[in-house]
Amino acid sequence: MKNRTHKTNGLIDAVVFGGFVLACFLNLTGQEVHQWLGMAVGCLALYHLWRHQAWVAAAVRRWFRGLAGRARLYSLLDLGLFAGLGGTIITGVVISSWLNLQLGDYAAWRDWHVGMTLATLGLLVAKLGLHWRWIAQALRAPARSPALAGLPSPAVAAAAAPVGAVGRRDFLKVMGAVSVAALVAGAQIVASQAAASLPVQEIASTVASSSSASTATTTTPASSSTTSATTCQVRCNRRCSYPGHCRRYTDANQNGRCDLGECS
Repeated sequence: MKNRTHKTNGLIDAVVFGGFVLACFLNLTGQEVHQWLGMAVGCLALYHLWRHQAWVAAAVRRWFRGLAGRARLYSLLDLGLFAGLGGTIITGVVISSWLNLQLGDYAAWRDWHVGMTLATLGLLVAKLGLHWRWIAQALRAPARSPALAGLPSPAVAAAAAPVGAVGRRDFLKVMGAVSVAALVAGAQIVASQAAASLPVQEIASTVASSSSASTATTTTPASSSTTSATTCQVRCNRRCSYPGHCRRYTDANQNGRCDLGECS
């Protein structure tokens, strides 16, 4: 039973990290799946915290009474992860299509959401780095770890793992895979953020070119000129690309750009 609990904890950690990384690829999942995936990762992280409530309670009680330095570091890291995940979920819900709030400072909320996502991703890498021995042993021979099965938490398991059981090659395998996944996800977040902020200048040039084109056609009738001037209206200054970076994204003409940022 205890060995099964140990395996379950490892599986939850892997799913939380994998789900968080996958949620960073908005262009792959789309906005709706991104929102549901983010909520699922948050709920699973809370469930993980609930499974380790005994260790958390013991760490809180002993915080000012000689708590070991390594356990204190784990506690601070878990507190940062809890705050980061909570902030990411709250800001994500505020800008989500579920509530459809008319925010005057939508860009600021989106920036907070992106910033907390990047910070939480970094904390997840740090947490997995501290537990790399436990992860390597679980991946190498989960069925031959009776000494680790009875330990109360991955934090204690990492501290108590036999030094000779894993080596530098195992560290490079674990942290190499984790770091590459985190770097790719972080780069995708930064690229999406840049794409969401770039189109302001594109819209200005589009409006200017359409305005000059309408004034240059002096031979057209006045009614036609008036019609083209009134129909060319840009209703949004972001012009998101597929699949969109805000809750109002629509693409009826299937050109890969949001209709609200195009002349209508």
